[in-house]
Amino acid sequence: MPSSSPRSFAARLGLGVLLFTGALQAHAYIEQEQSTGIANDAPSMAEMAGTLSPGGFLFISGARRAEAGVTNNGGGGSADFFRFDVGTALSATLTIETPTAGAMPVLGLYDSTQPDNVLLASAFDNNSTQSTSLSFTYQLLPGTYYAAVSGYRLGWNDFDGGGNSGWTYNLVVSNPQTMVAAAAVPEPESVAMLLAGLGLLGLVSRRRR
Repeated sequence: MPSSSPRSFAARLGLGVLLFTGALQAHAYIEQEQSTGIANDAPSMAEMAGTLSPGGFLFISGARRAEAGVTNNGGGGSADFFRFDVGTALSATLTIETPTAGAMPVLGLYDSTQPDNVLLASAFDNNSTQSTSLSFTYQLLPGTYYAAVSGYRLGWNDFDGGGNSGWTYNLVVSNPQTMVAAAAVPEPESVAMLLAGLGLLGLVSRRRR
């Protein structure tokens, strides 16, 4: 079983809801290893994902496999590292979803300002029977951090590559204010009922005139 709740509030809302809230400060990326063939296998080669601002989020589409037509730099067996900056103290929520049944992801957060890049928080899934969502939240000070993605294996917490692979993933680094805004987005059924109600009120008003 995962070390953190696989069905957290963030996961239940879904990454699609986050992307729908376009008014938020956001940046979306495709993993460079899967688009250009440039490796991001270690902190020193981390792909820059942008700055996490209050109420904002960073979205990364990545893969733990070699993609057709792209130079293979070990993308199927290496860990993936993404760098992001924080300009003010805030809470950062890291969420990963793997749509592939049987994927066993490992997710980590590193502080690059500490010697040897200290692992601040992590979550893993060693259950290969279902697709996975992992999420955790950590309070950050201004600085530079790394989000790390790998596959489950014994000794997974060194994020040195290897482990379960062959799947794609969506990674979101967000400030919890993002979730508050996303939760305020009404359900489609609610919108339909509201529009129908407004239309009915308009019809009654015209008939009264």
